[in-house]
Amino acid sequence: MGQTSSRWRNWLPSSMAAKEYGLTFDQIEYGIFLGLIEFRNMGNMGKLLNREDVEKNLGFLKSLPGRIWFYKTEVMRKYRLTRNQIDMALEAGLVRYKVVKNPHYKRLPAVRLVIMDVEENLERIRAFPKYTEREVERRKVYAERSRLRDELEFYCPRCKRSIRPPRGSRSFEDAWSGSLTREEALEKLIIAHYRHLHTDYDSARNDVDRWVKPEEVKRLTGVYKSFKEFLAFYIGWKEEMDREEREYYIAIIRQLRGIATERAKRHFSYVARKLAEEDGLLKPREENKSA
Repeated sequence: MGQTSSRWRNWLPSSMAAKEYGLTFDQIEYGIFLGLIEFRNMGNMGKLLNREDVEKNLGFLKSLPGRIWFYKTEVMRKYRLTRNQIDMALEAGLVRYKVVKNPHYKRLPAVRLVIMDVEENLERIRAFPKYTEREVERRKVYAERSRLRDELEFYCPRCKRSIRPPRGSRSFEDAWSGSLTREEALEKLIIAHYRHLHTDYDSARNDVDRWVKPEEVKRLTGVYKSFKEFLAFYIGWKEEMDREEREYYIAIIRQLRGIATERAKRHFSYVARKLAEEDGLLKPREENKSA
């Protein structure tokens, strides 16, 4: 028993070592990293350090900066370096590092760098290419897409602000691929903006019975003449249905909603175009006159 307690007196928790010897955790971790301090990993309880090693290397440890380990993103921001420059420095062995748990994204590891290595080799690191060939190509594409967004931007007098193509815009992607001209894409973007922001489209399209006639509903449902009644039937009985029945009724519900959305879109696109024409964003179309 005496031998066991004597053996453990040579070990102390890293938190106690930091307080007793006036060290920072970074200085202690760096000592461990260099192999100067023997340690025992105690899991959730932290690390136990060999007291003799700490005392033997105390002068060196205290001469170190209080903070030594910096996250890669911190180094990028602090020294205006790119990810590729740092990665190339790591591959070249210019900067020592360790992989640790990511404090923000548990599924992804993080990399912490020795700041002295970064500062010592800063000019060499800055001489590395800022971006990989793949990144250069991606940035080129991004710049071209940004220019196209600029071309398709317009000022809405009702919102009193400039409107850029939203993310995921089909009209923008069609213009990018060449399926639409710039003029055609801009017209579609203006109409879509007015339809969503300056008409009742988004709420009105959900009123399926406004857009689908009773006889159409009955033809699809077999019994009901209104979507509202059919939906109420499904909601009331879906727990009693097996999987195939539910999928059958869900398919009908989706079909009716799709018909309503398409008809509402057609109607409110016409309304939206008229509003955009009134505001001078689009030229009036010549109505086809019957002979």
